[in-house]
Amino acid sequence: MRLDVWADTGLLVALDLVNRLHPDASGGVAALADVLAVDPPSAAHLTARDLPGFAELAGELRAVLDNLRAGDEDSAAVRLNTLLSAYPAHPHLAREEGRWRLHHHPAETSLVPMWSAICAEALARFLAGGHASRVGACEARGCGRLFVDTSRNRIRRFCSTACQDRVKTAAARRRGAARNAQR
Repeated sequence: MRLDVWADTGLLVALDLVNRLHPDASGGVAALADVLAVDPPSAAHLTARDLPGFAELAGELRAVLDNLRAGDEDSAAVRLNTLLSAYPAHPHLAREEGRWRLHHHPAETSLVPMWSAICAEALARFLAGGHASRVGACEARGCGRLFVDTSRNRIRRFCSTACQDRVKTAAARRRGAARNAQR
């Protein structure tokens, strides 16, 4: 499975919102601005007043992704249909950087409803495309970040190479210590 940076922006933003924005909004505006940096106009229009709405969206998206991780596609679909009803996508074409792009949100709307529509539509396409089993959680102790497993054989266990390296280094140190203790 390959992710397209443009077409799958909603999916990638959904994962970033869940991983970086805490339910109590303690991730702050800076964390949210980092997530929305994929769309500079969104990041530029972001204010502290948007934070509670994005925190609520992150909670909804977390529930959907947790349903998918648990193999409960029906519950995920119910949650997504609720989001899609509340934040309907109104696709429209917009010229950007000399080419036409298809946007999946109302043209004139505030940030939270816009990104709610984008993320809900992207997760709905992800589920309908048969990719639900590709949602994973990092197995590194203390991490738990969610990710989409794009590996061919679906064996990804970590959110990043940093977490993977930490786990493998710790295991190597334990093996070394065990060998030294046996001497």
